[in-house]
Amino acid sequence: MNMLTPILPNDGLYIQLQWESGQILLSISKEGIQRVEKANGDRVITIRGSAQAIMSLLQGSLKLQQQLRLNELSVTASFRHILLLESVFFLGKPYDLVR
Repeated sequence: MNMLTPILPNDGLYIQLQWESGQILLSISKEGIQRVEKANGDRVITIRGSAQAIMSLLQGSLKLQQQLRLNELSVTASFRHILLLESVFFLGKPYDLVR
């Protein structure tokens, strides 16, 4: 998370992930990422899609913009917040080590 710290907001930004059978609300800030029960404020980004599409996003298999173009995900957020999320998911994705 250290390399992401400079681009993260000081105050919590809430990300609600919604899929067919459930949802989760996360708070992301310079303090880290954590699961929360409810948002404090109006800075909530909602990402909707199938469980498979959300997993692809979180695992880094497909970028957010790719999934938006393919209509696999929908996002309710400002363009600025979408760009921030794209950066967070891209920089935070796991990388394969070559030995």
